[in-house]
Amino acid sequence: MSEVRQVPRVLMVLAVTLVIAGCGPRPMPDPGPTPFRGNPCASGRAASTKQAPIVCVDDSARTLRVVPDPVVVHDVSASDRTTPVTMQWFTMSGSGDVQLEIEPGCVTNAKCANGHCTAHTVPGARKQCKYDVWITGGAHDRLDPTVVVDGCCS
Repeated sequence: MSEVRQVPRVLMVLAVTLVIAGCGPRPMPDPGPTPFRGNPCASGRAASTKQAPIVCVDDSARTLRVVPDPVVVHDVSASDRTTPVTMQWFTMSGSGDVQLEIEPGCVTNAKCANGHCTAHTVPGARKQCKYDVWITGGAHDRLDPTVVVDGCCS
């Protein structure tokens, strides 16, 4: 067979190989941490703002520690001044039955389950409140950090 006749065959084999290789599964890019996937406190400190505060509860030792302390939050959302801001607490371990008890006037609807708590700010509240955080079962000492509610959006 002449070399001229082999060129189209080689090109055809090369093209088929490239097509087959291009059809394989491709890994999805990692979107990074999101509020709906994983534990934002697993690395020890989460991105936290006055509009979306995340408090990390370090439950690795008997004495609990929270980061940040105090947690500073706006009383209302910057985009809708009638909507409260949602605060979140996560245990760094991602487990443990974390509980909160906050002085009245700063937040409402504090709910906890599976190493995660949420609460909503009280619109118009501009005050400082102490709160207790603990892990059910008595393996950790209670901690009494602070929430500071500032007016939006200073």
